[in-house]
Amino acid sequence: MNHKTLPSNYRYFTTLDFTRNRRQIMAVLKLAIALTVVPLVIGAAVTVMRPEVLGFVKDWRLWVAMFAMLVAYIPLHELTHGAAMLALSGVKPTFGLKLPYAYAGSTAWFDRTSHVITAVAPLVVWGVTLQILIFTLSPRWFWPLWIVQISNLSGSAGDIYCAWVLMKMDGELLIQDTGTRMRVMRYVEK
Repeated sequence: MNHKTLPSNYRYFTTLDFTRNRRQIMAVLKLAIALTVVPLVIGAAVTVMRPEVLGFVKDWRLWVAMFAMLVAYIPLHELTHGAAMLALSGVKPTFGLKLPYAYAGSTAWFDRTSHVITAVAPLVVWGVTLQILIFTLSPRWFWPLWIVQISNLSGSAGDIYCAWVLMKMDGELLIQDTGTRMRVMRYVEK
């Protein structure tokens, strides 16, 4: 269950901070690199099997479309987080930019399941959408869409890391996600 204010029977457990905690920053960076390299290798394999996907190389319009999609992706990613936060808590989210992160945040306290849903919502929504486009559009759209898909994967590294860490934690948790920092509280018996 999600709450607009922290119930009295929860106490501080830990913080996930992707701007100050070097260990967490490095874990997210390593995951982002892996989520870039692996799909690039897959894309190269597709190119070898289907050379027609290289048709975009000489079409400047596809390059412009790809860059436009990459620019549009960042706010769409954060709006998807915000929509999930609003739907699950009824609290209006906030949005911002704290380099190198764009973020959506909330003052609400989310249970673990709701926070994991909020964290991975853009990865799932945009991952499925992009994959459908890749399978349905002309092969020359493969690389422009695949590059955006790679951005979707690597840009979700912090979200994936957060979901994974929270799923490993014991106890009944409430999480407040301000965008780049998550305070985690655990239920305690009185």
